[in-house]
Amino acid sequence: MGYRDASRRCNSHDALRAKKVMLTYASRMFLICQTISGAVNKNAPEGPVITLMNQFLKFSLCYFALATLIAFIFRDNAPEAVGEVVRLMGGAVMLLFFLTFTFVCFGLIGNAIFHTKAPRDTILDAFKATIATAYFQAAFLISKTAMPYIVPFYADPAFANADVFLHFGTAPWILAHDWGAVLPTEWLAGVYLYGWMWPAIMLPVALATLDSDKIRVHRILILYVSAWIIVGNFLALTGMSAGPIFFDRLYGGDQFAALPTAFLPIGPNMQSIRTTQESLWFVYTELDQAQGSGISAFPSVHVSVATLTAIYIYERWRYTLPLALVGVAAILYMSIYTGYHYAVDGYVSIVVIMGLWLYLRRRDAMATQTA
Repeated sequence: MGYRDASRRCNSHDALRAKKVMLTYASRMFLICQTISGAVNKNAPEGPVITLMNQFLKFSLCYFALATLIAFIFRDNAPEAVGEVVRLMGGAVMLLFFLTFTFVCFGLIGNAIFHTKAPRDTILDAFKATIATAYFQAAFLISKTAMPYIVPFYADPAFANADVFLHFGTAPWILAHDWGAVLPTEWLAGVYLYGWMWPAIMLPVALATLDSDKIRVHRILILYVSAWIIVGNFLALTGMSAGPIFFDRLYGGDQFAALPTAFLPIGPNMQSIRTTQESLWFVYTELDQAQGSGISAFPSVHVSVATLTAIYIYERWRYTLPLALVGVAAILYMSIYTGYHYAVDGYVSIVVIMGLWLYLRRRDAMATQTA
C-alpha cells in the first residue's frame, strides 16, 4: 500500500477510530510517564541516581512494547518495519557502548575527585542508561513511522498559513534563505546534522555518569522523555504534517516549488540533508516507511531536544546561557531553512519544553521546602 492509499483511507469511520486510538495512546503513555515520575519521586532527594536509571530502563522497555503493539495494530508490514528498526539499533549498540565507555572514564575521574558516586554505581548506571537509550530510540522510530497509518497527513495547509500570518505575510523559509546570504549555513547544517545528535542520543548516559544531583537528573530525564514522546508522538498525532519540503508532493500545487532550488549552491552537509529528504520520500512512497526515520514535522523534535539541552546546560553552568540560546536558535533556524519544519513547529516545541521545565522546577522547589 503506497502513500496515496495511506493518505486517502481516513473516511468518517477511520477518522473516529483514529481519534479513539490517539486518546488510548495518550492515556497509556500518560500512565507510563506517571509510573516513572511517581516511582522516582518517592526516593527524592536521598536515593541514588542508579534508581532513576532503573526506572528509565523500565520505561523504555514499556515504550518499546507499546510502540511495537501500535505498529502491529495499524501496519500491514509491521514485522518488516519493526525488524528493520531492531536491526538498525542492534548495529548501533556497539557504537553506543563505545561512546558510553568514554563517558564512564570521565565520570569515574570526576567522581573520584569529588567523591560524589561509587565507581560500581557509575558503571551500572551507564550500562542501564545505554540499554534504555537503545530501546527508547528504537521505540520512537517504530512509533514515528507508524503515525501516518494512524492519522494521515492533513495539517500542512493550516501550519503553512499560520507561518505566513505570524511572520507578517512572508513565509519563514523565505526569510531564512534571505538570512542565509550572510550566515554560515553550511556550517550550521553540520550542527543540525551531527552536533544535535550528541545530546539527542547520549544525554541519558551523560546524566548517568557525570551528574550526581538526583533531583536535577530526575527533572532532565522527564524533559528528555517528553521531548520525544509528548512532542514527537502525541502532539505530532494531533497535527500530522509532513513539512514544507514535502508539501507540494502531498497536496499538489507549487507553493513551495522554489524551496529545493533555494539551497543552491550546495555544500557537503546540505547535500547530505537533501539526500536524506529524498530518501525519506522514497521510503514513504515506495516502501511504506519500512525503513528510515519516517516523516513528521509538527512539532519539531530537533528543537525540543535543543531546548532541553540548553536548559540542562543552564542548570549546570548558568554563565553559558548565551551559548545555549545560540544553539537553540541555530537548530530552529536550520529546521526552517532546510524545509523540514514550519516555524510554528519549533515555536510549539520551545513553549512545551519550557513550560514543563518551569512546572518541574517549581514542583521540585516546593518539595524541597516541605521536606
